[in-house]
Amino acid sequence: MGQVHASDPTRIHRHRYIVEDPARFLCLAAAAVLLFLPQPGLLLTMAVIAAVQLGPVLMMARSMNRGWSSRWGRTAHPSVFSSSLAMDFTQLSAGTLVGALLLARHFTHGEGADIARPLGVLAVAVAFLPDLRLCRWLLAGDPAGRSRELREGLCLRDPVMLASLLAAAVVCFIDELSLTVVFLSLLLFQFNAVLVILDKYLPEIEVARHRGWKAVLLEREGRRLWLCLAPLALIPLRVSLGDRAGILGACLLAAVVAAPDLLRGLAWAGRAVGNMFRVTPAPRGGGTYIVLPRIP
Repeated sequence: MGQVHASDPTRIHRHRYIVEDPARFLCLAAAAVLLFLPQPGLLLTMAVIAAVQLGPVLMMARSMNRGWSSRWGRTAHPSVFSSSLAMDFTQLSAGTLVGALLLARHFTHGEGADIARPLGVLAVAVAFLPDLRLCRWLLAGDPAGRSRELREGLCLRDPVMLASLLAAAVVCFIDELSLTVVFLSLLLFQFNAVLVILDKYLPEIEVARHRGWKAVLLEREGRRLWLCLAPLALIPLRVSLGDRAGILGACLLAAVVAAPDLLRGLAWAGRAVGNMFRVTPAPRGGGTYIVLPRIP
């Protein structure tokens, strides 16, 4: 039985729809209740707080054993690492938005009705986002193929990178009052979730060689982790410094995400041009000749 599970990680590590994921399902239910109840009472407030705290508890419970991402072998490690990180970031985002909706219902009486509905709709959309199964369109079907594409493929096919870009866009386009409420929700309800994510994924980062902190910043899995959390830093940046600083930060984040693919494309173009004008030894004699491209 253990050999079957080790050779086929899809039997255990598989996508769970929202009805199978208690953290996302409770966030969805809490958002629906807060949308239709104008003033939540004490019991409902405590229930919503418990619902948004279930996500960090499940993250911590699933990471009790070190090396959990390599349980099915190094071949499937990038696939397991990336899909789990994307799902945990989704739970973090959904819990933050539900907490912001709760704060909006309690403390923004005049404008609370104006910002509550967009926050609720956004929370529901984030909770349902993994069920679109975008990874099945972007990556290979088997875990080994997905891991190979995540190691060597384009960064824009990485679901974690796409989630980071989407979160940065939301931070840029949301209004200032809603963003302030989201920032307070992140500090009050989900700061522990950020710490759990760091504790869960930092020990699981695989590096090609011993590079210390440089591996976290430069290698693929390290970049995947800090670029996933980078949109959270844009929230206080825009709240404190204004819209222009937030937009500049989001553009910098997008440039960092796309930079490896751009550099790889430039290197490929340089090699292609170099091959067109390569210098090759002559078949006989000591001379050389230059192969020029054929002109039609």
